[in-house]
Amino acid sequence: MSENAKPGRVVTFYSYKGGTGRSMAVANAAWILATNGKRVLVIDWDLEAPGLHRYFHPFLEDKELSDSPGLIDYFVDFATEARIAAQATSKDWQERYLDLLGYVRTLETTFGEVSIDFVPAGKQSAAYAVRVNTFDWQEFYTKLGGGVLLEALKGRLRQQYDFILIDSRTGISDTSSICTVQMPDDLVVCYTLNRQSVRGAAAVARSAFEQRRKPDTEPTLRVWPLATRIELAEKDRLEEARQVARAEFEMFVMHLNRKDREYYWGRAEVLYQPYFAYEEVLSVFADKRHQTNSMLAAFESLVSYLTDDEVRELGPMSEEQRQSVLRLYVPDRPPAPKSPTLGKVFINYHGHDAPAVERLVEAFDRLLPDVLLWQKRLLRLGDNIEKVLGAARESASIFLVIYGPGRLKATPNAYVERELMQIVQSGKPVIPVILSGVTWNSLPDELRQFSGTFIDMNYDNQIENFIHQISELLRDTAVPVATQIDDPQKGQWGGKSSRNGRTLSATVEPITDDWFEVTLRVQGSTPLTDPVTFYIHPSFSPSEYTVHPVDGAAILQIGAWGAFTLGAVADGGRTVLELDLAELSTAPQKFRER
Repeated sequence: MSENAKPGRVVTFYSYKGGTGRSMAVANAAWILATNGKRVLVIDWDLEAPGLHRYFHPFLEDKELSDSPGLIDYFVDFATEARIAAQATSKDWQERYLDLLGYVRTLETTFGEVSIDFVPAGKQSAAYAVRVNTFDWQEFYTKLGGGVLLEALKGRLRQQYDFILIDSRTGISDTSSICTVQMPDDLVVCYTLNRQSVRGAAAVARSAFEQRRKPDTEPTLRVWPLATRIELAEKDRLEEARQVARAEFEMFVMHLNRKDREYYWGRAEVLYQPYFAYEEVLSVFADKRHQTNSMLAAFESLVSYLTDDEVRELGPMSEEQRQSVLRLYVPDRPPAPKSPTLGKVFINYHGHDAPAVERLVEAFDRLLPDVLLWQKRLLRLGDNIEKVLGAARESASIFLVIYGPGRLKATPNAYVERELMQIVQSGKPVIPVILSGVTWNSLPDELRQFSGTFIDMNYDNQIENFIHQISELLRDTAVPVATQIDDPQKGQWGGKSSRNGRTLSATVEPITDDWFEVTLRVQGSTPLTDPVTFYIHPSFSPSEYTVHPVDGAAILQIGAWGAFTLGAVADGGRTVLELDLAELSTAPQKFRER
């Protein structure tokens, strides 16, 4: 450090109770400072419960610190050498302990000039707990000159770094006293808004503040109260708790003028964000910039106070950099389970009733989107009508059969009537929708076995009530889609697609943008003679198909929205096969990822 350079500042982050997010605050502050060109050293002084390294793990070569010595190793090494050298006249050995070289790990970042050095709590081996619990702090201070060592170390670190951030342990102990009284220039006191946390933290802060006064009573320690895990529910109780905390900590911010004190209490809060409660992710990467009430904004406010407004926000970081680092924190996160699908509704109708069907479709699109399959919208020029509509019928959960005056009076459409028979035989719910001008007795016999409804398409309320009934019916029969992570067929059939000379294979071809034709095949070195039973995902109805072999192979064609695991049983039960369609490299990517 040059003669005119400003010495670095030591900032201790302390909490009386655990669970305040203290370590998270330390790690985020370090990044905000470092991205603004500050030389930063972070020390995990919470020897009893080290965890700060979890926030830095994407940037550590030794992520579990199994081979990385740290702070407790530094103290043990010093004490060991001090005892050996007690009889010697030379004190040159002490010079080696006036910096932390050998105990520092530099975070491996790709952010240009950003540099953060980290001293972990210690090597996380089987001996770690023994080292911490057996270290004699009284001997360190009274016999080995530990107090002098720490003062000299602090002076050296202030020459090497702009900021030294210390993550102190909770409660009241020898090590927490070192962190709160001897080491810091600034003390950030993290607390939650319950009275035990507030009063305990305020008492420790008050003790450190008074012990650090000069003989003329001038304070030498700045204290920054920081309320964390703030939940905005129950506004009256929240305001009462804020007032209690302010009364306890008011004395520590008297160096601010009255207006700035009011502003400080409004800024010195970190809202509770459930996302950060489940894994050690830094808000500098998880939050976007300049969002009010974000965790990042709260830590930026804190840093602005610690730097006397020199550093106000996170330094330059592209969105691509932010996203790439965020992926390093949660690379193995499983995809969120998809909500149960409500299934699909298929409409069978005659072209003469098209105007009424148009009104019904418009209402579906407005009130119950993403559930409707409708012939006209499914077909494109060049499509194979039988193939496309056959796949749609198979994927449908409910069939609506529209019967209006046009269908009743017109010459029967052979294709529509053939489709009606396929629907009736599907085993799925069939709802006759009878329009004005048609009576129940006018319906063909095959439809009168199903409970239907009368609708006057001139009345919106009747249409809306009908669609509401359909939505209730769909929810009652909702099943998970095939992309659920708890695929019920996975592993149930032995996990092998080849066994006993038999192979279960599949090909997948797109039918429309959203539907695929899946051809399943079981064949082998010798021709199949017994039927093969295919066990499909339970969202299909039916979900079991028994297929008799043709030319020695059993083949089944189904329509599907996405991939799933299926089983097949052949040779009278002697051969059990399993195939996960999501692992089928020849299938379209869209199908495999669903």
